[in-house]
Amino acid sequence: MSEYKLDDFSNMLESLESRLIQAGKEHSNKLTRDMITVQNRLYMQLESLSWLQRRLSIKGQLPPLRGWAASPDVLLHLHTHIMASRPNLVVEFGSGASTLVIADALRQNGIGKLISIEHSDYYGARTLATLEAEYLQSWVDLRIGDLIPWEGEHLNSEDTEKPSRWYPQSLLEGAESVDLLWVDGPPGATCLHSRYPALPALLNCLSPKAEVWMDDTIRQEERDICERWAQNHGFELEYLALEKGLGRLTRPNSTVSLKSSFTGTLLTSQDDVFSVWG
Repeated sequence: MSEYKLDDFSNMLESLESRLIQAGKEHSNKLTRDMITVQNRLYMQLESLSWLQRRLSIKGQLPPLRGWAASPDVLLHLHTHIMASRPNLVVEFGSGASTLVIADALRQNGIGKLISIEHSDYYGARTLATLEAEYLQSWVDLRIGDLIPWEGEHLNSEDTEKPSRWYPQSLLEGAESVDLLWVDGPPGATCLHSRYPALPALLNCLSPKAEVWMDDTIRQEERDICERWAQNHGFELEYLALEKGLGRLTRPNSTVSLKSSFTGTLLTSQDDVFSVWG
């Protein structure tokens, strides 16, 4: 009887050892796959940054493009699109590196204006200093105003802990026939779906060929906003598999082909985003 128990215990140990070895191999394989994914993502950003720097006419360096800042890949797409489409008026919500990139593209085109809306005096001053250092301030109308209660259409519920706030409507004065609306603010911590008012506030100010671009669509709130905009206002929506995600809304039957404007992967759903990025 004791011999039977000893053999049984030995078999159990062998089985456990086999499972541990297999689990170690699976963990090692997963770790390798994760490292390759990170390496590929890093390479894509460095590659985009390299191409962006070649396209820009600025003499100094770009602001840091990590953290809250727009990623190199989306800035490259932004610069490329503006130079190709030659917009007369661009409006952006949230200033920063994108302000410099948009202004540079407008200057190279020799036509156009950017209205940049910012809520922070600190970040607004930094953006202005960067523009002045590159002699780009004449291409940008930088407008700064504290966020205030928003009373219009919103996805945020009325009884939420953080009530809806947005930029003062007065900052949009003169924004007519907008060809490109770039939405990268206000910060997500402002309230739920903090960027939602951008399109309702400017809907009647958009040109017939206008496009609306939403940064950070790897986040569910930004996807919810894009999908509601498309549903309520008759836009077609496509996602691009950039580092932080990009939602692009265009008018139906737009004459501008997405495939001709971008080299990125087209996405149509949240699942596509995560399948591309592993």
